[in-house]
Amino acid sequence: MESTGRLGLGRPVVRPMRSSMTSERGLTLLEVMVALVVLSLVALGYLQLFQGSHRLVTAAREWSRAVAYAEDASERARLSGPSLLGTPAESLPGGFRREITSRPWQPGLRLVTVTVFLPAGGRFSLDWLTRDQPDGQPGAAPQRLPGGEP
Repeated sequence: MESTGRLGLGRPVVRPMRSSMTSERGLTLLEVMVALVVLSLVALGYLQLFQGSHRLVTAAREWSRAVAYAEDASERARLSGPSLLGTPAESLPGGFRREITSRPWQPGLRLVTVTVFLPAGGRFSLDWLTRDQPDGQPGAAPQRLPGGEP
């Protein structure tokens, strides 16, 4: 179909009319490529998000294990008394290492520290205060001070 009109110079202008079939033919190659680029960028963003969350979950799991190892040593030190406080550093599963140290803090009190070294290079320390054991009670378990925080 054609439509005619006048251009102002007196000559008729012939313009082809687009049929509805021509406009619905499909997407051009350029449109498809732009859509693929946008889709690829969105997919890349999601992959980076998943990688970051995986890294955070792994780090949280590692810290949780370090806290569990420190609390385990803390409870064993409270139950075993001073005999456990002088032990050297011990290797733990997963590449962790644990040290228990004790030093005088104030008269009659000691500061006990459990330090767990993480495989990736970090460390977690757990501190608490205990009363010094009188000489007449060898092997007595250290006591936590009332209201003391671990």
